[in-house]
Amino acid sequence: MTTGDGDAGGRLFPEDLDGVDPVAAVVLADARRALSAYPELVVVGALFTAAEQVRDGWQVVCQCDPLPQGARELLAVHLEERAAAGAPDSAGLRAAARRLQDEPVDEVAAGGRRFRIVRIEQLVRTGPDGPEPPRPTDLDEPPAGGRGTQVRPYDFLAEDGPGADFAMTELLCQVLDAAAAAGGEPSGAYLTPVALAPAFTVAERTERRWRPVGRLHDAPRQARDALVTYFRHVVPAVESPGATDVAQFAEAAELMADDTRRNGIAVAGRRFRIVRVERITLLGPDGPEPPRPTDFDAR
Repeated sequence: MTTGDGDAGGRLFPEDLDGVDPVAAVVLADARRALSAYPELVVVGALFTAAEQVRDGWQVVCQCDPLPQGARELLAVHLEERAAAGAPDSAGLRAAARRLQDEPVDEVAAGGRRFRIVRIEQLVRTGPDGPEPPRPTDLDEPPAGGRGTQVRPYDFLAEDGPGADFAMTELLCQVLDAAAAAGGEPSGAYLTPVALAPAFTVAERTERRWRPVGRLHDAPRQARDALVTYFRHVVPAVESPGATDVAQFAEAAELMADDTRRNGIAVAGRRFRIVRVERITLLGPDGPEPPRPTDFDAR
């Protein structure tokens, strides 16, 4: 059994960090290192959420859903809850909620507020050694048994988007190339990429490719915990391995559960990795990109 973090070892520390605060500088350097170590960007599917136009941008107000209609229903619940809490123009909020439930609309207004269904592209970076693992600058959590899981706040989409630099230009080019390869190019009206908080999942190497084997998580630790549960409970109960393999999976579970924040492990001839999933939305002059005509929907 071996362990590793899947880092190809690329290093690219930019020279234009003067005037940037230290935390932002480290995050920027980490992102540019990823461009070098994991240069290919692969589209792995879209998610949809809802956002409210606020001062200086758009505030995401609900969780994500794989379908635009799912996001509409989540937004409808959000509006109904606001109306029930006594928000101004509660009648308008309820009317907007009913419209979202009855019609495939991607934008509604109530009480002088605009709400929009927002498309989020999910992408995975890959390199010579496979998909990108979590970055050192990604927010993580302590192992299970420490403080409780923290709830991640919803993303804010700044109206002016990120500052134009090499990294953002390269990101836009990669997003457009990846979308074209997947057969779903965005409208030319939305060409400013904004990175949302990443998600994390578990992948297994099978037959020359990496395959996701779990759901998305907000933090690397949550993905590790899911893999620990798989090793400890699912493998012995469902896959019925031999006694030797059971012991190896138990040992692997202990290693993944420790405080070293491992992102990869090989056990019983199988190889697993915690994978970072980038989430990008595109902005235009009128706000974030809504669902595309080519996106599958329930209506």
